[in-house]
Amino acid sequence: MTRADLARKVYLVHGGMTYATAQLVVEQVLDAMVEGICNEGRLVVSGFGTFRVVKRKARTGRDLSKGKPVSIPERNTVVFVPSRQWTVVENDEKRG
Repeated sequence: MTRADLARKVYLVHGGMTYATAQLVVEQVLDAMVEGICNEGRLVVSGFGTFRVVKRKARTGRDLSKGKPVSIPERNTVVFVPSRQWTVVENDEKRG
């Protein structure tokens, strides 16, 4: 799903809103999410999941074209852990 898909969904659900306003709402929500993750180091969305910043250690990788070792520096990345409610729904759909 893309930002445009999200904006279209918001536009269709809220009839009194223009598509441009729906796009603005989606942008503002996503910007607030990014800001929360950057400032707090995590973002919890109840019933959906948790985004958090994790530090990846430096490691040695491999240059596939030359076959030589390459140093990969440590970096911060964002990981997502789905809510337990979400994983239960996924597991029920697989069993069903």
